Parts: sequence; structure tokens; C-alpha cells
Amino acid sequence: MFNNQKAFTLIEALLALTITGIIYLLSAPTFIKLYDHLKLNQATSVLQSDLHYVREYNMMPIQGSTLSIRIFHKQNYYVIIQNNSKIKIKRQFPPGISIPSVSANTTDLTFNNLGHVSNGKTITIQSEHYKKNIVFSIGTGGIDIREAN
Repeated sequence: MFNNQKAFTLIEALLALTITGIIYLLSAPTFIKLYDHLKLNQATSVLQSDLHYVREYNMMPIQGSTLSIRIFHKQNYYVIIQNNSKIKIKRQFPPGISIPSVSANTTDLTFNNLGHVSNGKTITIQSEHYKKNIVFSIGTGGIDIREAN
């Protein structure tokens, strides 16, 4: 009566479930690193957009108004400041993203009316597993983002 029924036995179902669980456990660390990399890319992209905004704003012929970016390393945020006093935008870095600094608590970035940065420097932005360097070229105003080793 039950000879022609086609179904999985309990052992076969548990074996398939075990194999699926093992595959998931092996791939979970990869997904965690992928999420970490995506989070770093997103934070870098937002910072890069704000840097370009400040640079373009300072190149426009608006009398008596300049913008600069001040990075607060220990508090993990940065602000866009107008005329060195009024805060226009404040952005907090996502959890796990930081811009470490050995020598200073804050870093100021200012562009002149030609779009050149006031002084060349390299800023490192990092997550738990990855790092990127933001390089400011003196004299050209170039902002170059590189993978750090």
C-alpha cells in the first residue's frame, strides 16, 4: 500500500539541514567582512561628497563666505563650518568607522578660491577590517582615495 510513495526520510531531511547549516556557517564571516567593506565605502563616499561640496563652494565668487571641514577624531564626527564659526552640517560616522589621528584631536581642511587645499595631508578612514587613505595634493586640489595596506 505504501510501496510507491516518494518522500524523504527523517535522516535524509536532517542531513540536508545539517549540510545547509555548515555552508551558512562557513559563509557568514565573508558576509560580515563584505558588510564592513560596504559601510566603509559608504562613509568614504559621503565624506568625499562633502569635500567636493566645500571645494566647489569656495571656488564660487561669493564675497566674504568660505567653508571648511573640521574633523573631530576622538568623537568620530566632522562638521562643515562657514566663516570659521557657524556650523552648517554635522555628520557622525557610522558605528565601527573612525578617522584615527596620532597627533591632533581635530583636523581642519580648507580650500582656497582656486580649489587648492591649504596644506597637503593624508587622512586614514578605517573600519574593523579595512582602511582607506584620503590624499590631498597640494597645489592641485586633488582628492585621491586609495586602499591602504
